[in-house]
Amino acid sequence: MDDLPFQIEALSGLTAGSPSLSMPVMATSSTIDVLILGGGAAGLWLLDDLHRRGYSVALAEASSLGSGQTIWSQGIIHGGLKYALHGRAGGAAKAIRGMPLRWRRSLAGEHKPNLSRTRLRAEYCCIWAHTGIRSRLGLLGASLSLSVKPRKLQEEERPAPLKNWNGPVFRLGEQVIEPGSFLQDLADQHVPRILSVDGPQGIEITSASQLGRGDAPVEVQEVHLRCPGGKSLTIRPNCLVLAAGDGNSRIRNRLGLPVNHIQQRPLQMVMVRGKLPLINGHCIRHAHPWLTVTSTFDHADRTIWQVGGQVAEETANAPAIQAINRGREDLAIALPDVDFSEAEFATYRAIRAEGTASGKRPDRPTVFFDGNVVTAWPTKLALVPMLSDTIVEHLDPPAGHPEFEAPDQWPSATVAIPPWELESSWISGH
Repeated sequence: MDDLPFQIEALSGLTAGSPSLSMPVMATSSTIDVLILGGGAAGLWLLDDLHRRGYSVALAEASSLGSGQTIWSQGIIHGGLKYALHGRAGGAAKAIRGMPLRWRRSLAGEHKPNLSRTRLRAEYCCIWAHTGIRSRLGLLGASLSLSVKPRKLQEEERPAPLKNWNGPVFRLGEQVIEPGSFLQDLADQHVPRILSVDGPQGIEITSASQLGRGDAPVEVQEVHLRCPGGKSLTIRPNCLVLAAGDGNSRIRNRLGLPVNHIQQRPLQMVMVRGKLPLINGHCIRHAHPWLTVTSTFDHADRTIWQVGGQVAEETANAPAIQAINRGREDLAIALPDVDFSEAEFATYRAIRAEGTASGKRPDRPTVFFDGNVVTAWPTKLALVPMLSDTIVEHLDPPAGHPEFEAPDQWPSATVAIPPWELESSWISGH
């Protein structure tokens, strides 16, 4: 049977469709080492890493940079606190505990990638424990097994919402970044290598063979790209990297690759908007992370809180009003001094895509290697550098192809809009 090209729909939120049997005549072609599909944190970091190592590399995005998991994230560069609360450094804690320092050096411009133009929400996170001996013991356990140790804050050092908290408040050196600014920082450094494509019709992959059609592994030969203005480009990559988050499973399915080891875990994040004090950190309850709050600003300079943790997981499939009511109740317990009477509440739904089918969060980044196709999920924002390292270690050396540059007047992708700027249904805190 002759092999047919497979039309890939949007990289974020792919939908099923019939294979496309034809494309317009291609105006330009290019042979490169690596083509990355998906412009979130993982794709952009890998793009930077490969370019600096001499690879001819390009990135294609069919939506907007970071749409989905990156722009939904709270921006915390975790160091393993939630894995270490029981006083032992498990596999996940060991994997992640070196990440805060690595990110810190990049954010300071001391290490590549240079992220010195990325805005920080906070230099550190606070940790405070809900009353109870088990919560206090959990913090003690964390201090014994983290490479970045919590430091107790004196009352005058505490952020405003925790000035009168009846219990210890710790400072943990987990920086909090502004995800949109991070995406823009990396994108600005690689404009010639980032291609915006025309959504569902913009990407088509031709493979020489597919799993399920013989024993040969899938081998991508060409990727045909079309931009919104109608320009077309054929790329012949030595390696195709799928870094499209939730879209990876749909692309793999179209290539005939198995998807049984991929899972989705939904969240419903709560947002609070208004004249609120700034806070970034975790409230611990019964030796478990219970509530995570991060702060930023919207276009009207109103404070925005993103509220995650158990509330986001346990109301993932509930009506929005139920998640909001649960969020208000939890915030009243965790931050009793904050007045929410003039605040507004809303939610947004997020999907965490991961390369595992266990139902549990994997300890490390997940990478699948199938012929010349690499499929990657970082698991957490903080683990993106580790994911890039894993991919680079398995790649062949650069083949000496010319450095890739987008054709003239080919549009570059823009950064995704954060969820609080898109939400219109805010509920009064009264």
